[in-house]
Amino acid sequence: MLLLVASQIFYTQKLVDLNDKNKSLLRLGQDFLQLRRHEKDFLLRLDLAYVDKFNLQAEQFLRQLALVQTTDEQSVLNQDIFHQLLDSFPLYQQQFTTLVQTRVAMGLNENMGYQGEFRDATHRLEAKIANADMLYMHQVLLQMRRAEKDFLLRKDMEYVDKELGLYSTLRQSIEALPPQVHAEFMPLLSQYQQHFMQLVDAYRQIGLDHDSGLQGRFRNQAHLVEQHFINLDQQLQQQVDDAQRRVEITSIMIMLVTSIILIILLVRSFLTLQRAFSNFVMFFYRCKREYQHMDEKSMGFSEFKYLATIANEMIDSRRQMERELAAAQDEIKRLKKQYQSTTSEQSQ
Repeated sequence: MLLLVASQIFYTQKLVDLNDKNKSLLRLGQDFLQLRRHEKDFLLRLDLAYVDKFNLQAEQFLRQLALVQTTDEQSVLNQDIFHQLLDSFPLYQQQFTTLVQTRVAMGLNENMGYQGEFRDATHRLEAKIANADMLYMHQVLLQMRRAEKDFLLRKDMEYVDKELGLYSTLRQSIEALPPQVHAEFMPLLSQYQQHFMQLVDAYRQIGLDHDSGLQGRFRNQAHLVEQHFINLDQQLQQQVDDAQRRVEITSIMIMLVTSIILIILLVRSFLTLQRAFSNFVMFFYRCKREYQHMDEKSMGFSEFKYLATIANEMIDSRRQMERELAAAQDEIKRLKKQYQSTTSEQSQ
């Protein structure tokens, strides 16, 4: 029973420790989900307040991760996954910072960064062509603006190629103008095209879809960190399941052994009781025939040993009474003979 209690205490404590680690891992997972939330909020709303929240959450995440790692130093497999997390998370954080810096350079709204510069260059070129009342050039510029907006909306390089073709057409038209007019229009067109291509290069650097550029690398890194979490969770769950199986197997084995020992003790107790009862039966038989003593050490229970002692005292007491009775009878016989001898002498 002590072995059963000790094993239950040991394995229960082990299960409690594993469950505590599992809860800590769940809290880590929640912290990482908060990071992903702040990351997506920034990409959706382009508000630097979410970057500050991301950085604060990242610091908290790293502290919590280090704390959980120190409480699980016994498991080599878990430590390997923790090291993978500690290696992959800073890269995830660094790539997010790079993505933020690039997005800030592009401009968080239409009046900032590359977008603001491009918008100003576009408005200056449009105003210049409109004031010159050049309908054909204004029509080509509108087609360029349409291709530009199609690219910004769909992120398809086909529209960039289309814009480049229209740009060549407009450039040729401006080059055909008189030198004085050419000198007024060409710098504005060059600035427009330069800022547009600068914006296109920034979008290509960030990624035209979720799987390319900085977005693609950042997304893959985030999924790698998530996979490490999944692996660690599966490893801890496997350890919990193994510990529960060990508890069940150990409990069953101890119960079986305990049951066998109890059965053996019961059988031995029954045999001892039967032997003691047989001894008492033989005792009464011997009392009737021979008045023999019982062996107290052969009794299996203290009560039987006490009864055997009392029985032996009864035998000793009866033997003493028989000896005294025999002595009294001998004395009576002696006195009777003496009396007969005295009577005979007097009659002579």
